[in-house]
Amino acid sequence: MKLNNGHSVTSAVLARYLAWLPEQDESSITKLLNPDDPQDVPRAVELMQAIISLSKLKVDTISGDVGMCADMAAIKALGAILESLLLPFIDITLSLQEQVAHLSRYAHLTFTFFRLHQSSFMPHVLYYDSQTMVKNACFCIAKQQKLDGSQGFWLIQSGDDRLEKLFGITRMKGQHNSAMNYSQALDRIGAAKDINTVFKRHPDLESGSRRLKLTCVEGLDHIRRDLWVGDVVASHCDLPSAWKHGREMALTVLADAHVPAVCCAFEIFFSEPGCDLMRPWGETNI
Repeated sequence: MKLNNGHSVTSAVLARYLAWLPEQDESSITKLLNPDDPQDVPRAVELMQAIISLSKLKVDTISGDVGMCADMAAIKALGAILESLLLPFIDITLSLQEQVAHLSRYAHLTFTFFRLHQSSFMPHVLYYDSQTMVKNACFCIAKQQKLDGSQGFWLIQSGDDRLEKLFGITRMKGQHNSAMNYSQALDRIGAAKDINTVFKRHPDLESGSRRLKLTCVEGLDHIRRDLWVGDVVASHCDLPSAWKHGREMALTVLADAHVPAVCCAFEIFFSEPGCDLMRPWGETNI
């Protein structure tokens, strides 16, 4: 993927520099970059965390190597993008205000690099989907503030964890035969909803899954709301100020990446007809 000044970060580049991390070796790096299952979410999270750690690594020996400096500058920008996307969902100490600020930083960083490099940075569909996710989060927070701002809003619940649990209970009802026809599916879904209702009324009865514990890396994408310790009261989140703070953080990252100021003039871009985060080029079709 192309980042600052058109410098590309490839799997080969990552493999070269991830070896600098003390907890990584050739075998672990190969597993991260070439997983057996392309949809292995825990492995993807582990890779993102490794890149974030690499982007913050202080290395003095590369100052005289122009190529390494360019590589690390691009990796640093990539680390900031991944951190902005990942932390709001796994850092249980973040407040709702901080979560929105991180999502805002992600939205503005990807907007800038996508305008510069289009699909060489990320596929159009991935860009649209991730920006939709950010928009949906902000819209849901605003809706909760309108309905009852004194209640909490858990960003992690805007995903599909509850649907996954319902699906798991439905398959469990079949015991050794997880397949089902239409009639069986209706019966099992009804039973799964009844079980889910009991767990909601008596959460102490739900033992949970060993694989979904926060202490396991496999559970980072399945954090429950009762584990979250940050302030998530909806009314305590000032959406405009959090969004502005995220944009300022993005500008700092872009300045460090030596992206020209004309390429991240957000106020000018968003004043153009039809231009917004979902439509980087306004009413122009690319």
